[in-house]
Amino acid sequence: MSWIAKLKFHHLKTLVALAEQQNLTRVSELMNITQPALSKWLSGLEEEIGMPLFERHSKGIRPTPGGLLVVKHARRLVNDLERSTRDIELFKEGIQGSLMIGSSPVATDVVSKAVLDLLKDYPNVHVRIIESVMTPLLEQLVSGHIDAVIGRVGGSALQLPLNYKVLYTEPICFVARPGHPLAGQSNIDWAQLGDYDWIVWPTGTPIRSSIDHALVDLGMMMPANHVESGSMSTTVRMLQGSDMVGILSQRLADSFAKERQLVILDLPKIEQKGSVGIFWRQNEPPSDTLEAFLGHLVEASR
Repeated sequence: MSWIAKLKFHHLKTLVALAEQQNLTRVSELMNITQPALSKWLSGLEEEIGMPLFERHSKGIRPTPGGLLVVKHARRLVNDLERSTRDIELFKEGIQGSLMIGSSPVATDVVSKAVLDLLKDYPNVHVRIIESVMTPLLEQLVSGHIDAVIGRVGGSALQLPLNYKVLYTEPICFVARPGHPLAGQSNIDWAQLGDYDWIVWPTGTPIRSSIDHALVDLGMMMPANHVESGSMSTTVRMLQGSDMVGILSQRLADSFAKERQLVILDLPKIEQKGSVGIFWRQNEPPSDTLEAFLGHLVEASR
């Protein structure tokens, strides 16, 4: 009998836990199994597969390259089975299907509009939205935990086994609170921004890369006393409660300015070196709900 046929759901969860905890004692407690029995099971599995899955060392264990491959598939199966359980329970309650969406803060305006339009077509679908920066969202998408991610297109995201569609490209701009000393001034000089603390997106995010490149082109450096934030709500509250300046995509800045929560400073706009798009998994046909959501996203982006 193949080793695959012997694996049960709790075996898959054990493999994932071993990779995450990297400690046999902690995993044995989590999975309610003795450590000797866990060690014996793992050694037997490695023997049947024909390669070591974990390296043993003085502080615990770590996955081998082959182990990472096995764990990747185990995590995907665990996510799929847990998702199936939730969908079946929702179906019993009259909910037909579910859609789990990951959204970067820069895309919340189009995501919210597209979801509202989707619910008109599918009033009985269960929608869950997770807001975060792109790296953890894309990891959850690849592992099967969520169905689609909307955010900046570019960088390492294009190397993942994902489909993507560009929705729009836009510049980015500097913003501050209404009543800020620079608010209402015309033709603000870039050097004037150095008098204020900045709140910016985390290092490694596409929008931050655009800012860094633009500053180099302008012969400027980001102030050393800047704050990094991947939370839109935290960023807005900090801007509203101080004389800090921040950086938003044009769409979001226009939205906050329209609601008089922030003002756009009169500086040349930085042309974004990437676009906003939607990612979904390759080699997996999208559900009817996801197809409909894609269509509404395209409409909301126009």
